[in-house]
Parts: sequence; structure tokens; C-alpha cells
Amino acid sequence: MTSTFDVTAATFDRYRALPKGVPEAILKTVRDAVGARWSAGVLDLGAGTGRIGKAFVQAGGWYVGVDLSLPMLKEFRAQSDAAWLVQADGQRLPFRDGTFGLVLLMQVLSGARDWQNLLCEVVRVLEPAGAVIVGHTIAPATGIDMQLKRQLAIVLEQMGIASRGLNKSREKALSWLEARAARRRRMTAALWTAERTPREFLTRHRTGAWFAALPVAVQERALIKLTAWAEEKFGSLDIAFSEEHSFEVHILELCR
Repeated sequence: MTSTFDVTAATFDRYRALPKGVPEAILKTVRDAVGARWSAGVLDLGAGTGRIGKAFVQAGGWYVGVDLSLPMLKEFRAQSDAAWLVQADGQRLPFRDGTFGLVLLMQVLSGARDWQNLLCEVVRVLEPAGAVIVGHTIAPATGIDMQLKRQLAIVLEQMGIASRGLNKSREKALSWLEARAARRRRMTAALWTAERTPREFLTRHRTGAWFAALPVAVQERALIKLTAWAEEKFGSLDIAFSEEHSFEVHILELCR
């Protein structure tokens, strides 16, 4: 099995690591919210390099990290010997029905190619009284990253390439889960200030799974156009912007 994240695994944490203390804050928020369900086992679907999962491993209990990308899991393993890691497709999970008390979907749904089949598998492996935890980083709509993402979508559209709508998959998936939830809560697990520059975005975006899967010639042409736009818009690729970021979790207790 291969994944578009395979080629970016070695540099993933360099560009996408969460600030110190944020994974632990996410862990605490989840544990406080779910109570005894914690002891029934945690499945972290799309565990990647473990940037969030490592905190759950260190907390003890039964944690299973699943990812389609073996190189990403190898990066996780290099930093956590205690993690139980499985390479698998999220749409065909190798677990029995009702195996886990919690399923974590951290930074997963916005890039899910088939979120409906993915969530059907999540529901299948979740015990009847279990909960799904959806987590994602929120950046300001007027921030540097969001401005550049929107402009990149315009550039790709002009090149005849349909880009993925910003968070459309996540919104639809959350609505699907909420319609099946007996109880749902939304919490802010962490807040932090991030420094962002256009150059950092351009460098980081090369390693994005969806973008990295495009033909190299398309990537280069799009980035050249985006770089020119950023230089004109901001005056410099190295101008720094201070932004308030947060990590939000949706806790959905399903009714079945």
C-alpha cells in the first residue's frame, strides 16, 4: 500500500509540528470529556508521524495508531517504541466490529478522499457507547495561510485543475456524524500565537499530500504564479505575521 504522504514523511514534522504543550492539551481535553470510555481503547485513524498520538501513547492505556503511509508510521515508531502501529486503509480497517471506545480523527477529514466510506468504517469498529473525536487546527480567515490557500485555489483553477474546497469534506463529514450523535460537544483544546511568512507557506505547501501528488510541472508553475502574487501582495516573502491559532475538538457520542 502506498500513500501520497510517503514522499513527505521525513520532513512532515519540520513544517507541521504543533507547538510544545498542544498535543498534551488535546489529550487532556479528550480525557476529561469522555471519562470512562478512555479505558475501552483508542483508535487514532490517520496517526501519521504521531505529532498528536505520541501524547496519547505516553498517557498509557490501549492506543492503536493507523495510517496508510508506512514511511509516516516509521517516523512515529522512531520516536515512540511503545506505540502499537498498523498500516491500513481507513476504508478497510483490520479490526472487529465494536473494538474501540474512542476513534480519533485528528486533521484527517479535510483531506479525506471518500469520507462517507471512512466514517462507515469508523462507526463499525466503534463500540455502541463509543465516541468519535474530530480535531483540527483553526487559523484566522484573514491570516497569511488562508489568503495564500485561497489564491492557490484560484491559480490552479486558472490552470484547469480543480482544487479541493477549503474544509468542505470536513464540514460534510461533521454534519453526517452530528446527525447520528446522541450528544455532541465542541471545545477549544489549545490556543497559541504563530508566526507566519509567505515563504514558509510556499515551502511547507510543497510537502502537502494533495499538492505533492500533482505533476511536478504543475506544482512548479502554480508556485511560480503564487510566489509572484505573494511578492506583489505583501511586498516581501519574508515579512512575518503574528496570528492567533487554536485547536478545536468535536466530541460526538453516537447513538446506535
